[in-house]
Amino acid sequence: MNGPKPGAAQAWKRAIVPVGEQAIQLMEIPANGRVLDVGCGNGWATRLIAQQASEGRVVGIDISDAMVELARESSTAFHNVEFREASAEKLPFGEEEFMHVFSMESLYYYSDILRALKEIRRVLKSGGKFACVVDLYQESRASHQWIPDLKVPVHLLSIAEYRSLFEAARFVNISDQRIHDPRPVPDDYTSGSFKTREDFLEYRAAGSLMITGEVAA
Repeated sequence: MNGPKPGAAQAWKRAIVPVGEQAIQLMEIPANGRVLDVGCGNGWATRLIAQQASEGRVVGIDISDAMVELARESSTAFHNVEFREASAEKLPFGEEEFMHVFSMESLYYYSDILRALKEIRRVLKSGGKFACVVDLYQESRASHQWIPDLKVPVHLLSIAEYRSLFEAARFVNISDQRIHDPRPVPDDYTSGSFKTREDFLEYRAAGSLMITGEVAA
């Protein structure tokens, strides 16, 4: 998982965790769930998912071997978790291995988003669900200021464009919603993530975009 600016990774992680917690709750993962976390970073979301799927299996993947190693080191208390170095565009799993797939702040980094979505659909069982959360999208104007500092190519897509990609990957029952961080913005806000407090307020008002799609039963 990548952060919006070098040197601001910890602050950014603190910012997205409350939204990630809400998104994971909305997925309604059962205790015996089989879940894949795509772009897991240090595994914080994988561990939250593992608490819900306490009798199931949770796998986190990331393209960074350093992140995968950190995730493993941070997750030794979880018997139902494993981590692998892998790309979303070529998942090392068989068809229909998972009931749910989750992705937090990673989809817009993929060079071929449609290919990644098709791979995610392939590893989901009939009736399975994919939930994706992104902060960087067209309708969230304040987030656009991150792009020059990311130092890697990203896709800046609209909600309609994301929905079209889900449709092209043959997901059904596609829905989108905004998830908001309920915490107040400090009056003395200073951070590397946004230039001004007003920008941060605009970002909070836009909310994080959560898009879900299902595999036809």
